[in-house]
Amino acid sequence: MTMRQWSIVAILVFLNAFIFAILFMFLRQVYFTPPEVSVATPTRTPTFTPLPTYTPTPILTPSPTNTRVVPTATTRPTSTPTFTPAPPTPTSPPPTATPVPPTPTNTPIFTPTPTPTPAWEYHTANVGCYHSGDTFIEGTVWESMATKNGVTVRLSWAPDGPGASDYVTGTDPARPGYYLHPRTKGETGTYYVWVVDASGKRISDIGMIQFNNEGPDSPTACWRGVVDFVRNL
Repeated sequence: MTMRQWSIVAILVFLNAFIFAILFMFLRQVYFTPPEVSVATPTRTPTFTPLPTYTPTPILTPSPTNTRVVPTATTRPTSTPTFTPAPPTPTSPPPTATPVPPTPTNTPIFTPTPTPTPAWEYHTANVGCYHSGDTFIEGTVWESMATKNGVTVRLSWAPDGPGASDYVTGTDPARPGYYLHPRTKGETGTYYVWVVDASGKRISDIGMIQFNNEGPDSPTACWRGVVDFVRNL
């Protein structure tokens, strides 16, 4: 058989199957569908309830009775005795208190406190230490808010110790009242400075500087010591 003949046979088989399916569905609906059953709704029959029969109740009339009246007893008045209070007994008045005179107080006498005399002719001021490229102690001597030349500032490694060096303020004309004690760069240790008179006697309190070689970023670096001196008036 050729391809065309096979195609015709396939079409006929498909049409027969389609017609058979339609007939089967039609017969199923006609012969196999169950009939609808109607359900009757029951009807409620009203029930008659008879009304109750009214029966009159006889009214009984009470027979009159003799009521005995009992007289009310009368209370005889009684006399109430009257109480007369006795007059109060006179009392003597309390004695009058004699006021006590106040105790005299001593008036404090103000005594002015004498102004203490400064122990030293000069005192230290503006003491501090900072980082620097070199190691030294410097400062300025003041009198009446002005710099003062001709004052000897002594440097030592011990309080009131032997003088390591003396510097007279005004040595540098460009810096009046200024003094300078240079040390070895990067040196560490503690040094003391104070003012002396012409005889070498100390006439001020002592300023202390403690050198270290900490770097510039350290807040406690101490390379440049500063101690000023102010004259007490």
